[in-house]
Amino acid sequence: MATLTFLGSSAAVPAIGHDNTYLALEGQQSTLLIDCAGSPLLKLQLAGIEPSGLEYVVFTHRHPDHMYGLPILLLGLWLQRHRKRLRIVAEAESLLTAQALLELFHPEEWPGFQAPLYCEVALTGETVALELPDLLITASPTEHIVPSMALKMVNKGTGRAVVYSSDTAPCESVVRLARGADVLIHEASGEFMGHSTPAQAAQTAERAGVGKLYLIHYAARHGNLNALLEEARREFSGPVELARDFGAIDF
Repeated sequence: MATLTFLGSSAAVPAIGHDNTYLALEGQQSTLLIDCAGSPLLKLQLAGIEPSGLEYVVFTHRHPDHMYGLPILLLGLWLQRHRKRLRIVAEAESLLTAQALLELFHPEEWPGFQAPLYCEVALTGETVALELPDLLITASPTEHIVPSMALKMVNKGTGRAVVYSSDTAPCESVVRLARGADVLIHEASGEFMGHSTPAQAAQTAERAGVGKLYLIHYAARHGNLNALLEEARREFSGPVELARDFGAIDF
């Protein structure tokens, strides 16, 4: 069994009980983060995930709410004498931003610190981002303000698949990536450039024929969250839930 845990569920402005959106993925042998927002080591512990097993961080794109936790993650792992060299997986602009963000804190001054390995994903269509013994993660470009990628996570043991849209306007590439998936986790920020409404997220889920839809990256500080569900349920015939901090999906 693989488990995907929501470490945060909010859009760029967080709210009490809703941190910025990022995820932890655990397979039978592998542990990784998808994006990296606030206090990642604390959030992993609160989720019952052992940080010492962390090997990869996959960045969907280079906006601050998806990346700002990286320096404190690496500092904390270094202070804990983490022996596994972290691998950062992302498209080219996100890799450059991650590297520049870390360099601001002069990690060369941390005795014995091992810089992460940077692994580029070429966003030329659906492509393999990371293949592990237990998990296969493929990526596809989305329609956002900056280059961004949606992710399809497949548990090799069960064959079950979960797709995460990341930040995107409605687009065909996410429909294709999610086709027939067990779960689609789709952003629902609202009517903003490069984003989607709950109804648009649900339309994507319906067209892709997924089994279940989770709304994520929603404006948690304002409005009636139940109204987001009601809007999506009018457009998708399957079950719809809101992603909640520390909620989890087993697949």
